[in-house]
Amino acid sequence: MKPKPVPEKLREATTKPRQWLFLFMFAGIYGILHFGYFQIPDELLRNVIYHWGLVRPDVGLIDLLAPAERVVAVQNHLISARANLEIVRGCDGSGAIFLIVSAVLAYPATLSRKLLGVCAALALMYGLNLLRIAGIYFVVAYHPDWFLPAHTYFAPTLIVLLGCVYFAWWALWATRRPNGAV
Repeated sequence: MKPKPVPEKLREATTKPRQWLFLFMFAGIYGILHFGYFQIPDELLRNVIYHWGLVRPDVGLIDLLAPAERVVAVQNHLISARANLEIVRGCDGSGAIFLIVSAVLAYPATLSRKLLGVCAALALMYGLNLLRIAGIYFVVAYHPDWFLPAHTYFAPTLIVLLGCVYFAWWALWATRRPNGAV
């Protein structure tokens, strides 16, 4: 038995509502994540989450790359003789993480593939953000006049673009049928 082709008008009629559903789910999930993020007290972010989750790992990364920098972690600051870089709300990569996680959760895929997609997205975006912060530290230490464009334009744009590439790759994988399926 040979399957009949789906008429173009019927295909369009079923695709458009899914596109709108994805858009509304994406925006809703992003809004919930953003709202929740702003419920976290600044002191908890500064003294616990940023210190242990971003600043300390970046001290280790910078020590690995350039031990002579002698960077120390003080609350939400990376401090050395050359620079004092403060990590504040919004500079922690949360916006890019929320974009990718929202897209993965809103995308029509199985729950298991969504969970794998979210876990991989979190790991990727966290790693990229650690590299971004370390890079910004070196900019502040050696080319402070480059800080504003690097911090405001180049680094965030690169992170979002890499997140989009990840999402596109994940979406192709998530909609692929298992081997042998028709």
